Amino acid sequence: MKKKIVGMFVCTLMIIPVCTLSVSADPESELRVGVFGASMMSGLRHVGGIIYNDGLDIIQDVQYTFTITGGSDDSIDITISDDVGNIENNQGYMISTKGVKGYGPVTITMTATSSNAGEATATAQGFQIGPYTISKTYLMAWC
Repeated sequence: MKKKIVGMFVCTLMIIPVCTLSVSADPESELRVGVFGASMMSGLRHVGGIIYNDGLDIIQDVQYTFTITGGSDDSIDITISDDVGNIENNQGYMISTKGVKGYGPVTITMTATSSNAGEATATAQGFQIGPYTISKTYLMAWC
């Protein structure tokens, strides 16, 4: 029983830094972003980001840029960007990629902007082992 309680506490501590990142220009529109990496234990190889509207109004004209850079020889340099359009309240948008390969420390960054909710950025450090991007924020994928 003690192991389960300690495990839940550790998982909570790992999720809190990602779930608390937000910046807002309008209190009725709250733009949140998060990043996640994969877990070798779960067999998932995805790495990506999440954009979420935690406000009461629609977030308009959302654009994002997702990057993963680094590696032992700086050979990992992937950038994905796109226009999402509008995101309804209590709705989210997720992007992911499993095309990352290499070895060494990486930085995962997700930035989203909107015309009525400002800009939000989330960054996490991880480690690339072949096709797996290990990050302490991998649990965010299950939220």
